[in-house]
Amino acid sequence: MIAFRDILIFAGLAALAAAVIASLFPAGEGASPVPACSDCAFKLTGGYWIRQYDNYAALYLGTREVARYGWAYRADGRPLSIGESVTCGTAMYLWVMNGVAYVSCDGSPPKFGRDVLGTAPLPIRMYFYSDDLRCSLSIRFEGDLARSERVSVYVYDEEGQLVTSATGRVPGSVSFSLPKSGVFRVHIYAPPSLDEWRTAVARVRVVHLLRAEVFASNNTDRLPYTSLKIFNLTNYWKKGYRSVTVYVNPAGRSFTLSAPAEEYFADFLLAWDECLECRQGDDALYVDEVWRVTITQTAGIYTHISTQGSYRHLISADRLIWDWPWGQTRYEHYVLHFYSIPVYMCSLSPYNHDPYDCDELGEVRFIRECRWG
Repeated sequence: MIAFRDILIFAGLAALAAAVIASLFPAGEGASPVPACSDCAFKLTGGYWIRQYDNYAALYLGTREVARYGWAYRADGRPLSIGESVTCGTAMYLWVMNGVAYVSCDGSPPKFGRDVLGTAPLPIRMYFYSDDLRCSLSIRFEGDLARSERVSVYVYDEEGQLVTSATGRVPGSVSFSLPKSGVFRVHIYAPPSLDEWRTAVARVRVVHLLRAEVFASNNTDRLPYTSLKIFNLTNYWKKGYRSVTVYVNPAGRSFTLSAPAEEYFADFLLAWDECLECRQGDDALYVDEVWRVTITQTAGIYTHISTQGSYRHLISADRLIWDWPWGQTRYEHYVLHFYSIPVYMCSLSPYNHDPYDCDELGEVRFIRECRWG
């Protein structure tokens, strides 16, 4: 049983003076117990230490894990980095707020929103905005503050790695861009008035699919009513692959792509078939036009990889970019600066001269989306 002198339970963001917590558990009594709580303050003796992992902080007694918290901060308000540990000498002081631990080795109280006299800070109002065109997010801060306060914004990816940051003032605004598709944790920090976490989402929606399907890995099937296969390569590059080989048809045809040389947001391989009625083992399946579409923060990049077949091929983005084999329009590399990236593929038989009456076609649109979660 934990005595009242060993633990002080409190609600909300009530601050504790160093003298209060220091008196809770006198030093020299061996290893003290760890209370199970989400809002409390206590003093530990006996060789405790805490370590920050990618999505939680663990408290140890020696090598034994005794408690977990959502994240760990030092008393000055700085969050521990992933892999960082804190070990104290005689005693460790912990304030737990909504499952988040604040650590002090000298008993100094944490900075988490109220001063030691319990005076509440003036409120700060936040307004959140997003811009798909530039894949940028912004926060506007307003508040009746006696003086301007500095605010920092830290953005972490799914692996807990810091990917970008920004600073500004309150009142004022902060803006930043999300580097690539994924779900991000955003730490908004303006001590002692503001310490919040938000979620941001960056993705590419694949829409307006006409005779097209999307795959996350190889697909060598002959698919009825599908003339365009779309292979999403984004996760391979995020996992650190330097190259990927994609198999696209029953004959085992493959294409090897290297990781994008420039900053990318998402990356796709497009393999197109001009003939729905070709026999199952035909070597030409899904290789009549092969293109790569790489999405960046500001544009879509179309890259020609391979062409073959007996029909006339028309490839359009915001305009006609490829007319094979008789046309003069041949963009091997084309950049469209927009957040909505269309691809339209049309084949015409030698007897068909109407570009609006395709014998075979495929269509897809990639829409870059950046928003608050």
